[in-house]
Amino acid sequence: MKGKQVKKKYHKQAETVAYESQLKVALQEIDQLQEQLEERVHNEISLRAETKRLEHEKEMHEENAEQLKQENAKWKVTNQGLQEKNEALAKQLRKEADLIDQIKAIQKELSEYKVKTLEVLSSQKEPLEEISKEHENTVKKIKQLDNELIRMKKEEKLLKERLNSLRARHNQIMNTKMMKWTGLYWKLRKKLRWKKK
Repeated sequence: MKGKQVKKKYHKQAETVAYESQLKVALQEIDQLQEQLEERVHNEISLRAETKRLEHEKEMHEENAEQLKQENAKWKVTNQGLQEKNEALAKQLRKEADLIDQIKAIQKELSEYKVKTLEVLSSQKEPLEEISKEHENTVKKIKQLDNELIRMKKEEKLLKERLNSLRARHNQIMNTKMMKWTGLYWKLRKKLRWKKK
């Protein structure tokens, strides 16, 4: 009888020990699951914050891209203005060429006139003063045309320098802005790819 009670008691103790060990294991698993859950919640919060930050960054890049488009449109207008100035400069150059042709024609005329003058001098002396005055007027006209040509060449040189300066500045600004925008775009793309992995 006592043997049966001892066996029952031993059997209950064994069941209690087994139950306690199972309970410990279950509690450990619950703790691990709790830690995993907290880690996942933390990761989810971090991912959401990162996603919001990236969305904000994307919006900023889109705004920058829009600003670049607007600036590009402005530069196109400026470039059109420069082309118009260039056309005006080409027109002025054509005028200068015409002026040079006129000077050459006048010089030729003057040369012919000198020959005629010599002929007239040999045959007539009375109208010499009138011819001399006409000659002086012609020389003055040539000097005026030469001065006008020099002035127009100076203006052309200044316009060319300004045009080259504006073009260089335009190219420099566009290159800087495009490099900056391209760098930001590739950084964002690299981050997004890394997040997907």
